Amino acid sequence: MTRSIELAVGPACVGTGTCRLLRPDAFEADAQRRSVVRTNPVPEDDALWEALESCPVEAISARDATTDEVLFP
Repeated sequence: MTRSIELAVGPACVGTGTCRLLRPDAFEADAQRRSVVRTNPVPEDDALWEALESCPVEAISARDATTDEVLFP
């Protein structure tokens, strides 16, 4: 069964945009071209994990939407 994931993007975001390219349904750009969460929760999949791990400053955090368990970082 696929987990539902709650995402957050912190102020450390430097706007590389990789997360937006990998999961455009979950991330979008703000006026400063930094990533923000488009919608919560999102379904867990390989592209989501790739997006989380691609952030060079670990600005993205993820929690299990059901249990509130911290999944990343």
